[in-house]
Amino acid sequence: MTLALTVRKFICGVPACSHKIFTERMPDFVRPYARLTNRLLQALQDVGVATCAEAGVRLAPKLGMSVTATTLLRRMRERSVPTPDAVRILGVDDWAWRKGMTYGSILVDLERRCPIEILPDRKAETVEAWLRLHPEIEVVSRDRAGAYAEAVRKGAPQALEVADRFHLLKNLREHLRDFLLRKHTLLPEAEEVVSDAIPQKARGRPKNASSVTPPADQEKPLFRKMSASLREYEDRTTSQTQVTLAQERKQASRARRYACYEAVRELHQQDFSGREIARRLQLSRHKVMQFIQAEGFPERVPSVPKPSILDPYKP
Repeated sequence: MTLALTVRKFICGVPACSHKIFTERMPDFVRPYARLTNRLLQALQDVGVATCAEAGVRLAPKLGMSVTATTLLRRMRERSVPTPDAVRILGVDDWAWRKGMTYGSILVDLERRCPIEILPDRKAETVEAWLRLHPEIEVVSRDRAGAYAEAVRKGAPQALEVADRFHLLKNLREHLRDFLLRKHTLLPEAEEVVSDAIPQKARGRPKNASSVTPPADQEKPLFRKMSASLREYEDRTTSQTQVTLAQERKQASRARRYACYEAVRELHQQDFSGREIARRLQLSRHKVMQFIQAEGFPERVPSVPKPSILDPYKP
């Protein structure tokens, strides 16, 4: 439908006025120079916010409206965002404008469970400037980034800093992993003397099964070489009956690392990127880059235990 509007024009009689001709406005119906009525613009914005640009383009014709994806995005950006109300408990975390490239900061009202602001970067100065405008903040939940900690100390000194639930669990996982790595030589011995009253399911073993079925990934071509290396190691270690349990676990760990090292080098020679290698082998990108940049297989250097203030009292 096309609406043809006839509006009045007014001529200003003041010689010093820069605008000689004024056109009658109808702000409740249509904006100046607009090609859509206010009602149609509001409807398109609601469709875009409720779905997205591509889904909105497919839905709009069924509602009697025709629009392109770029136009719908442009209309959505025109919607004004209301100024956030008083915030008492604030959550701060980084936000990926483009993952791995550009990051910003997202601020969330944790009481209302909704985002209230997205900052263009994650610098301490930017977050600090926003916090100074909201002295009513009482609690700030943040991650372990030093920039956010500095911003909260300077911009909201009255607020209590707490760690969010995700990073609390992450801290627990990292410390538990470090503890188990230090005690990995004792774990098989503890497993041998474990009480029979503990069900097999609680010990991570399938019920009424003596062996665990290998995962499906081991049947894929990418994991065949790693599986062959592990089987070769198992055949070799079977004949070495004099090897202690701790030495066997260390050798098994080295065999797994060496199999991963060979798989990474092979994929790298096939011009796969580090990100793709990490995704295929389910390794961290840091570990993949370490294997790629190493001139040879990086052996683990045994760590020297640091002296403790409790050493004089241990006897």
